[in-house]
Amino acid sequence: MSKKGLLAWAMLAGFGVAQAGELTLSPLIGDHDFSNATSADGTKPAQGVKNGREYMIDLGYRFTPNWSVEASTGKSTTHEKSPFYSDKLHYRQEDLNVMYRFLAGEPVQPFVLLGGGRADYLADHASPFAKGYGQGGAGVVWNLFPHVGLRSEVRYIDMPGPHWHDWLGLIGLEFSVGSFPTAAAAVVPAVAAVPTPVAAPAPAPVAAPADDDHDGVPNDLDKCPNTPAGVKVDAQGCPLDSDHDGVPDYLDKCPNTPAGVVVDQQGCPVMLSKTQVMSLDVKFATGSDKILGDPTAELGKVVDFMKAYPNQNITIDGYTDNRGKKAMNLRLSQRRADAVRRHLVDMGVNAARLKAVGHGEADPIASNSSAAGRAANRRVVATAKAETRVEEMKK
Repeated sequence: MSKKGLLAWAMLAGFGVAQAGELTLSPLIGDHDFSNATSADGTKPAQGVKNGREYMIDLGYRFTPNWSVEASTGKSTTHEKSPFYSDKLHYRQEDLNVMYRFLAGEPVQPFVLLGGGRADYLADHASPFAKGYGQGGAGVVWNLFPHVGLRSEVRYIDMPGPHWHDWLGLIGLEFSVGSFPTAAAAVVPAVAAVPTPVAAPAPAPVAAPADDDHDGVPNDLDKCPNTPAGVKVDAQGCPLDSDHDGVPDYLDKCPNTPAGVVVDQQGCPVMLSKTQVMSLDVKFATGSDKILGDPTAELGKVVDFMKAYPNQNITIDGYTDNRGKKAMNLRLSQRRADAVRRHLVDMGVNAARLKAVGHGEADPIASNSSAAGRAANRRVVATAKAETRVEEMKK
């Protein structure tokens, strides 16, 4: 394609953009890899032409977001002397291509192109000649800014003859002007005026159900009236309580509290601030650590306590009356405390949270001079004490 032809094509393309479409201009630079076997036909055995710097400019017209046509002109000069000329080879090409973009409108647009043109070969001390060629290529356009993109591509050039096959690698910018039209509004043909029938009066609108707290649940269905504005509610108009601890989410400062844990008004677990003692009515055979009867109901209050306070540990304290030797009573009280601990473990309490201690006849709670007092002193007590870690959590 001649320079005049390229200019005429550009004017036509510019007129097309004014109608619909986009005009693109792409200055490119790269390397021209002349075929290693390139040689003038009939001169000597092919010895190859060294690669050269390629300068190219493309003028394109996108008539749809995907399809466009491009006219290109470029030139290159080999880095070293041509083996079949007395000086460096000067190369010039002009071509016309069809391009297809795969992801039109996206930030990254791969494309392929197909076309052909004419190449002119010229050396200072040799006769020039020209060859026609066909070419195909592929590349990518990265949109950097509106109407400005980074373009890179590779082209394969095939010329008549057994050895004329070149490669061309290019990179540069793509500038664009114009846009693609949006769908035009449908034109409705004018019709003759038709008398409009008198419509029956529209029924009076039905008033929406009252919702005084504006939570989306009508008053007659709202079981939690006066919900604060912006609070999420369930189908009954009550604030959501995701961890089911009795404190709604918008007031809960400790979300995701484990099930069954006692919480305060802010939804945080209640921590013990002092020692809590539970006296257990567990009966033993005289002089034995065998539990009489089924203590499950009595020990159940220890189980419930430990579920409510998952961070607390329990000490099982065993005591006896003063009958018998002190050493024997101390061992007996330890065995009885161990028996209660084992039973609690069987009921599902974590053994690591239980400690058994025998105290023998120490710390009587009644006089050992009577049968009733001695019975009261033969006891098992569950004691919960606050731990340092719990106190830190309470802050």
